[in-house]
Amino acid sequence: MRRTRRPVGGSLDLGYSRVPIESSNMASSSLSEVIPRVKCFLCDEASTDVVWRESGTEGLRCRCGMVYANTVKPIADLDEEEHHPDHFYSLPAPFKAAWMARRCPEGRVVEVGCGAGYFLKAARSHGYEVLGLEPNEDYDLRLRAAGVPFVHGLLEDNCLPRNSFDVVYHCDLLVHFANPLRCLNAMCELLTDDGVLCFEVGLMGGIKPFWYKLVGNIGLGPHRWLYSNRAFRDLMSKARLSILHIQYFGLAAQVIGGRVIGLVNNRAIRPLMRSLSADRDDRAVRLQERSINFLRYRVGALLPHVGPQTVMVVAKPSLHV
Repeated sequence: MRRTRRPVGGSLDLGYSRVPIESSNMASSSLSEVIPRVKCFLCDEASTDVVWRESGTEGLRCRCGMVYANTVKPIADLDEEEHHPDHFYSLPAPFKAAWMARRCPEGRVVEVGCGAGYFLKAARSHGYEVLGLEPNEDYDLRLRAAGVPFVHGLLEDNCLPRNSFDVVYHCDLLVHFANPLRCLNAMCELLTDDGVLCFEVGLMGGIKPFWYKLVGNIGLGPHRWLYSNRAFRDLMSKARLSILHIQYFGLAAQVIGGRVIGLVNNRAIRPLMRSLSADRDDRAVRLQERSINFLRYRVGALLPHVGPQTVMVVAKPSLHV
């Protein structure tokens, strides 16, 4: 969920930033020897297969297909480093709310890590009674301005009434939670008998490392768990969740197209617009943001199994199916 200075409700921020990264062929360096091995939470095993390094953090590939962060940094420090821009949440909010409304029961929806409330505002337009769970007080003024009711708290120690929500929604928190299984169980406790979990999660494990180079910055560290499709399905099984609906969005178009759009925009369109007026420069930036969002979801839906993926999921505790 979103913590101070770290809105984590979003998927991997593909295509927006570029940082120096060490490639996987450096796996035998001394760094691997001094960092203690973290265990994969799914397998409870410590991998030695380093497939990626980023900003001093190793990405270890587990036998289950998971790539996970091996780091000595405290969790709080990792949380401070993660940040997605506002448009990462605001632009796809109407699409995601409509996707949920077509597949989930009507009634009450709570979003875990609601941030500024973009998704809940969109969900309300579909007739849902909405509530946000948000630990970061920096969002208070924006949530009130949007008319979105909210409570402060973390999922692990929230005071929300059990068995009270028809939908529990979150956006990509499964890559951030220290213990995803425990957090999924906590979400299920909030559901009514016919309630469902609805969420988005990125699948960045189980792919060739050259995709990490193309992305530029996968946020390894704050993104603790990079699921493969197999690892994600294993997680659902261990959490005793049955998948009712799932849609894959291939991110190849966003990764490649985003780099091309960014290059053209920065070298040609924005300088031209800036020479005309500052307002037109802002328009160029907004056009780039909307274009990348279009590539992520609209084009990604047409190429669901090309490159890294993000998935939208509706799942239900198995005992209720």
